Amino acid sequence: MSHNKVYPIERIISCLTYITLGWAGVIILIIQAITKKQPTQFVMYHILQSIFLCFGYFVLSEICYLLVVLIARIPVINIIPILLNMPLSALNGFSFIQAVCYTVIIYLALTSLMGKYSFLPWVSNIIIYWIKR
Repeated sequence: MSHNKVYPIERIISCLTYITLGWAGVIILIIQAITKKQPTQFVMYHILQSIFLCFGYFVLSEICYLLVVLIARIPVINIIPILLNMPLSALNGFSFIQAVCYTVIIYLALTSLMGKYSFLPWVSNIIIYWIKR
């Protein structure tokens, strides 16, 4: 990825697109399509990555829900989903799964706010491939 100067508004837009799970990015893409402006590579990278992660999270959560329904019928193993989603006092009442999700979102938002291309293995490689096409 090229490292051109990143303006503060681009950093804010990129950060907001992660915090809003891609919705701010979709709105920016619609506005830029109406005004016929091309988004910068930095903004496009973060918008596509946030939208991709949002859809990926949705699909993964649906698959996990189906697995939990199936695992709930097995007597000894049915405690595993409860333990993974149980509020933990060490994490201020968040479950382990919530803590991981919020940590990833905060990492992505902060790195984009710093003007850097945040990297998540496999996901960022797909986004870089899409942008270079």
